[in-house]
Amino acid sequence: MTPPAPAVEGFAHITLPVHDLELAERFYVELLGAKRVRKFDRETFLRSRPDRAREADADNSPLHLAVQFGEAVELHLFLQKGRSRPVPAPHPHLAMQVRPGDLDTCIARLRAANVKLDGPRRLGPPGHASVYFADPFGNLLEFVTLGYVGQVSEGPPDVSVL
Repeated sequence: MTPPAPAVEGFAHITLPVHDLELAERFYVELLGAKRVRKFDRETFLRSRPDRAREADADNSPLHLAVQFGEAVELHLFLQKGRSRPVPAPHPHLAMQVRPGDLDTCIARLRAANVKLDGPRRLGPPGHASVYFADPFGNLLEFVTLGYVGQVSEGPPDVSVL
């Protein structure tokens, strides 16, 4: 007999790969407005684990930046040195909820930072709007809202423009 499922309380964190922690901090904290929770950089890691420099310098590194949007689950941006920026695929992606009146501000901010985007698009009910963009590491992101009154295109995102 299969034991009963455990009572999972929710996600502890979500991870994404990045190849530069400083660039990740500028993008997620300065541009997108996330709160920096902690930075586990090489200096911090070696202070607590001086015998593990090789691990800190590996392609699959324990070094990371933890950020948070509002009260949402933490996003951990892990340093993956050997990773290049891939062309984003439609899935997986992280969708961040914004207020309908803030979507145009989000779009203007991305454009001012020369971030390529697709949208706003409507895939759901009237008033739904999504804007898709990629971080500097090829991770697909989305701003999504319900109640948007601006002009939208219909259909799925065109990730080839990102």
